[in-house]
Amino acid sequence: MDTPIVIAVLNARYAHTALGVRCLLANMGELRSRTLLEEFLIQDDPQRIAEQILSHRPTIVGISLSIWNTVPSGQVISIIKKVAPEVRIIVGGPEVRWAETPPHGADVLIRGEAETVFPEICARILEGMTVPKVVEGGLPDLKSLVLPYDEYDDEDLSQRIIYVESSRGCPFGCEFCLSSREDKLRRFDIDRLLEKLETLIARGCKGFKFIDRTFNVDEGHWSRILDFFYEHWPRDDTGNLVRPISTRQAALGSVRGESFFLHFEVVPDRFDDKLIESLVRFPAGGIQLEVGIQTLDPVVGERIGRRVDVKAVDHSLSRLKTGTRVYIHADLIIGLPGEDENGFARSFDSLRAMNPDEIQLGILKLLPGAPIIRHAEKYSMTFNPEPPYDVLQTDCITYSQMQHLKRTAKYYDIFVNSGKFKGAMDFLMSRGTSSFRAFSEFSSWIYRRIGKDHAVGQPRQYEAVLNYLTNETDLDTEKSAGILIEDFLSVSSPRYMPECLRPYMS
Repeated sequence: MDTPIVIAVLNARYAHTALGVRCLLANMGELRSRTLLEEFLIQDDPQRIAEQILSHRPTIVGISLSIWNTVPSGQVISIIKKVAPEVRIIVGGPEVRWAETPPHGADVLIRGEAETVFPEICARILEGMTVPKVVEGGLPDLKSLVLPYDEYDDEDLSQRIIYVESSRGCPFGCEFCLSSREDKLRRFDIDRLLEKLETLIARGCKGFKFIDRTFNVDEGHWSRILDFFYEHWPRDDTGNLVRPISTRQAALGSVRGESFFLHFEVVPDRFDDKLIESLVRFPAGGIQLEVGIQTLDPVVGERIGRRVDVKAVDHSLSRLKTGTRVYIHADLIIGLPGEDENGFARSFDSLRAMNPDEIQLGILKLLPGAPIIRHAEKYSMTFNPEPPYDVLQTDCITYSQMQHLKRTAKYYDIFVNSGKFKGAMDFLMSRGTSSFRAFSEFSSWIYRRIGKDHAVGQPRQYEAVLNYLTNETDLDTEKSAGILIEDFLSVSSPRYMPECLRPYMS
């Protein structure tokens, strides 16, 4: 059988799997047997990617574009059009959801959800018929779609993150998010979904990362899903639910064990007694909740269409921390319109006091089509014209300040979210009146000495923290080393102890 259609996507990491292109593949109908999926990495050579795609001698190539892959994907499209101009290229995905013309020299652009129109366009091309340059995918009836979970192969299930969706859209209007342009929340048929999840479990799948924007807004929906996983959760010989080895590693797709790992994105002020009672059944680290805080300033929140109730957020996180064993990943955004560095610091300090397990410091991005563009002129917001479209400066954060804040966000991930320096970072950030200011000073010190915010090896990380604690705080070298030794032994074996700490081991 020939393969006239190749669906291709460039992922950010090998551990990631692309759910969207599998949705296309599952809904190809009569063309399914003549359609092939090819996944690559954004680090791969564009010429090699083009060669691999063209080795199948396709008539049509469909390419999914997202913010992280649009540049290398554009290079691949350009190469294919130069060496095989007869190949018709169809593009779609979140990056071009609101585009006016096909980008990168592609032939057809599908805007919106493409499961129903992509097979139709392919059939027309194969029959020699003309097709428009721009096609509206619209919002298909989710009950009519073929679910994509049979398209995950055995390698995916054993080595990669399996993405799942039980709903699409969002009932809220946060202006930095593309979902704010949709006017409703749509759900997949829960019985059909659970049947497919049961099949994945039978095939050995242990990790499920739900991409729903608001998992916890409907009790009837989340309760069915949580009950399902509780019933199917692996148990030990005594009947207790098996817990993961490491929540963070499981979330990154870097460990496999006998336990399940579940990830849900939740609304911070929607945790009632029933949801807490449902979550408390699960073992420590078995469930990660991504809590989208973004800002704890009610004025800034109202400005961007996001309701902020600080007391409700504090109450919810407190109940989760004291009443369950879930892992809480909370998000904040740097660079929101009208929020200066001091305002962000206040949000951070308030959130850290609520004690989530992890705080992700994100940088505001101007996603193509996002309504937040309406604030750009009033707040003098300048954005990077190239992906990832991150904010460069605003009326209250200079370019230099923004660069520092971006480095601070990266260092926070390295030194705090990694969990390797818990004692040291807790001590460091307890100094002074602001935990954010304390870490910001540390970030400035680190950058002056290392000169980069990525590819910093672990030995150098420990050396840097040891020097900072010794030279910039009231701790002497022995006490500083003692904190770091305790930190290291909490996550690793003494045999791998960094050289800078070995002289201080008892």
